[in-house]
Amino acid sequence: MIAELIIGGLASGCLYALIAIAVVLVLQATDIPNFAQGEMAMFSTFFAFWLLRDHGLSWWLAGILGLGFAAFLGVVVQQVIIRPLLGAPTLNAVIATLGVNIALHSLAGLLWGNETNVFPSPLEGLRGFRLAGVNVAAESAVTIVVSVAMIAGFTLVLRYTRAGIALRAASQNQTVARLMGIPIHRAFAMAWAMGSVAGGVAGLLVAPVVFLDVNMMGPLLIKGFAGAVLGGLGSLGAVFVGSLLLGVTENLMGAYVSGSFGEALSFLLIIVVLIVAPQGIFGRVKKRKV
Repeated sequence: MIAELIIGGLASGCLYALIAIAVVLVLQATDIPNFAQGEMAMFSTFFAFWLLRDHGLSWWLAGILGLGFAAFLGVVVQQVIIRPLLGAPTLNAVIATLGVNIALHSLAGLLWGNETNVFPSPLEGLRGFRLAGVNVAAESAVTIVVSVAMIAGFTLVLRYTRAGIALRAASQNQTVARLMGIPIHRAFAMAWAMGSVAGGVAGLLVAPVVFLDVNMMGPLLIKGFAGAVLGGLGSLGAVFVGSLLLGVTENLMGAYVSGSFGEALSFLLIIVVLIVAPQGIFGRVKKRKV
């Protein structure tokens, strides 16, 4: 029983990690917490659902095009809304992301309605399996594998590609990056695109489980922030581990204490960690060069 709860918690934690990493990619690059990340993921998931339902595309093709749309949406938001606000007080950009959140929520309701939709899963009919005597649902296994693969892929891109190194340099010091000829706005657009794709993957994974509606990503965004704060914002690995800890703890608390307490745990963790360890469990104090 406990082992199955842990597996379920790890699957939930992987979903939180995708949203958390989407937020952290943007935050590390631009120092802007993107409060529109959940609605951007919801909107791209609805776009994939529209292709699937109204245009008869296969699940896989609709999903790929949905992720492509997610990347496009991230770049548009960064270039049109966030870029003009660089250099202004951070609060201005934060308010802008909240505005994007509300706008996308309303636009999705206008285009696709506010009712709940059944989003099909490509795993329908696929049976789970037993691992070391523990029952593992197919959805949980796929969620974990996809999330780990995406996070590993993002880490490799940031460490070993020219674009990734340029993004890291721009996030460290914009002025020096400009003097070195790095196109920082292109690097920031890449961060927003990568974050939006991570959120889109989370949307595609969670929609078949919780159903598709305009409010589906709100709780996930909050838990993504909680997982990021718990692990520490300094690295994607720390964010991933923090999100997994949140998912497992929430699942165990929901089973043995109270389901409602499991939901409240996200908020409590944010408060406690910010008080006790502002840099997160695995975080380090960020040093800025002047």
